[in-house]
Amino acid sequence: MPKVKVPRKSTAVDMTAMCDVSFLLLTFFILTAKFKPEELVAVDIPMSRSTKSFSDAITILLNKDGKAFITINESLTRLNMLDQMVEKYGDKYPELKTLTPLQKQFFSKIETWGGPVSELPKVLSMDGVQLQAWQKQMPGIPIDSSNNQLGDWVQAARYATNGDIKIAVKSDKDTNIQPVKDVVKDLTAKDIHRFLLVTTLAGPGSADAGAAKDDKK
Repeated sequence: MPKVKVPRKSTAVDMTAMCDVSFLLLTFFILTAKFKPEELVAVDIPMSRSTKSFSDAITILLNKDGKAFITINESLTRLNMLDQMVEKYGDKYPELKTLTPLQKQFFSKIETWGGPVSELPKVLSMDGVQLQAWQKQMPGIPIDSSNNQLGDWVQAARYATNGDIKIAVKSDKDTNIQPVKDVVKDLTAKDIHRFLLVTTLAGPGSADAGAAKDDKK
């Protein structure tokens, strides 16, 4: 007798669950993604044949006008830096000692700072809109040899990280050489002789391309 043939049926796969998971993952990545923030200080850096990563560094920014600013990524480091500066300048500016924990947390969210220490209480009392307006016209950190606040900020960052932090200088290519010399002088005055110069990658035919390197004195 011939064998009984079982009719073949096509297999249907329900894709509903997979679509749900895909959209959930997509929604998760969209909501948790951190976009690159807008740079408060526009700096057109010079070119070089090689570059280095400065994500874990305190960056000193110098704009076209020679004004100095500092940028640091880690909020905890910024908070510890502020404590160091309050301890150093608290006697000279007593209002620094009145900063509340909420104001200090507010400072820890400010990635770029560019003003004298005396303005900290006023700035940290602003709301978000007022802060954005102030940041567009930041006066810069004093870099005079008689008022070396920039060197104190960098030193505070080193103390905050137990010395485990890189120092980078990012200057606009049109900046006068004198502010750059002043920054180097401020760093060496704090016994900081090793730092990084930030440049952008140049093409192979660029005549004025140098090398991004550690500057040792």
